[in-house]
Amino acid sequence: MNRGTGMSETLLRQWELLRSIPRAPRKIDVGTLMTKLEGAGYRISKRTLQRDLNQLSAVFPLSSDTRGPAFGWSWSANAPAFDLPTMDGRTALTVRMIEQFIPMLLPPTILDILAPQFARARAVLGASPENLLGRWANCVRVVPREMPLLPPKFNNEAVRVVYDALLAGKRFTAEYRSRAADIDELKSYEVSPLGLVARGALLYLVCTLWNYQDIRQLALHRIVSAAPTEKPVTKSDGIDLDSYIEQGEFQYPVGPIIQLKAKFVRDAAAHLYETALSEDQKIENIDADHVLVTATVRDTSQLEWWVSGFGPLVEILAPIALRRRMIEAARSLKKLYHA
Repeated sequence: MNRGTGMSETLLRQWELLRSIPRAPRKIDVGTLMTKLEGAGYRISKRTLQRDLNQLSAVFPLSSDTRGPAFGWSWSANAPAFDLPTMDGRTALTVRMIEQFIPMLLPPTILDILAPQFARARAVLGASPENLLGRWANCVRVVPREMPLLPPKFNNEAVRVVYDALLAGKRFTAEYRSRAADIDELKSYEVSPLGLVARGALLYLVCTLWNYQDIRQLALHRIVSAAPTEKPVTKSDGIDLDSYIEQGEFQYPVGPIIQLKAKFVRDAAAHLYETALSEDQKIENIDADHVLVTATVRDTSQLEWWVSGFGPLVEILAPIALRRRMIEAARSLKKLYHA
C-alpha cells in the first residue's frame, strides 16, 4: 500500500468517525462507535479507534466523559458548526449501484448532476481495503436469462430530448425508423411520452402520437432525431404504466388468459418449483420421467418462445389453439432442417 492510499483510508475513516459523534450533552461510547464504523464498512481494532479519537480531539473540540460507567465522546456544546463530506460508505455503495445497474433509466440531466457523485463514490469505495463495502461492487453482477446480445446504439442527443420531455410532461417531434422499414425510410411523429420501460438491453417509450388516445411503443434506439415542443402531452384515458405492463403488452399478446397444461420432462420443470408460472400453478406426477404443469397465464408470443426453447422436453396439451401453433412450428422446423 502506498502512502497516499493509506492517508486516504485514515482520512475517510476519521471523517466517518467525526460524523458519528453527537453534540453534548449527548455522548457515544467506544463500543457503539466501533459498531457504527463497521456498519459503514470500516473494521478496525479498539486500539486504533482510541488512537483516532485522541488524534482528533487534539484538533477538533471533542471531549470525553470519564466519570462513571457511562463513558462517552461528544462534540463540545459550543463547538462551531461546519460541514464534512457527506458521502459515507453506505451512501457511496448505493450511488455506485445506481451507476452500475440503472443509469439508462435516469434522465441525462440527472446523470450530468450525478457525475461528480459517481466519481466520489468510486473514490470512497476504492480508497480503503478496510472498507468492506468497497468489495460489494466487485461481488455482484446481473446476467440475462436469455441469449446475451449487445445493446443497440442510441442517438444521445435524441435520448436527451426524449427524457427531458418525459420529465416535463411535454411532447416532442421525432424522426423514427421502424424495424420493418428500409434503412433510409423515416417517419415523422409528434410524440406524447407517458413512460419508459426497460426490457433487457432495449428501452421502449410508452406513448401516444399526435392527439390520438391509443397507446404505442417506440424503441428508443430507433429514434433517429428528436426536437422538443412546448405542447403538453396527450394522455390516454386511465393510462397506468403498471397496469399496462401487467396486461402483457410487452409479452406480445396473441390471445386471452388461458389455462395452460404442459407435459414436461421432469428435469426440465425443476425450476418451476421455485419460480412458478402463476399463483395457481400446479405440478403433478405423470410417471417416473414426466410431470404435468398447469397454470393460468396470458397467451403471448413470449409464452410460445419460452416453450419452444425446451424443444422436445415439453409437450403442450392445452389449450388446443396453442398446441396447434406449436405443431405448425414443429412442422416448419422439420421442413427447414429436412436433409
